[in-house]
Amino acid sequence: MQPALSHFRIDPTPRRADGEYMAHARICAKAADGSEEGAFISGDLAGFDLRADAVAFATKWAEEWLATRFG
Repeated sequence: MQPALSHFRIDPTPRRADGEYMAHARICAKAADGSEEGAFISGDLAGFDLRADAVAFATKWAEEWLATRFG
């Protein structure tokens, strides 16, 4: 991830639905005291057979989303 984006935390934990891992991302800003402020939740992005694929997809999606908005 780019250094300017290090003020954000991405949680790409997929959810399990109908035999698939549904990729989605939760993006939070990190406050100076270490807590998290605000959150953006992507909604379901895509379904995958493998958990690792869902995590990788959601992470990449979130990094691109942040780069577009905060460069």
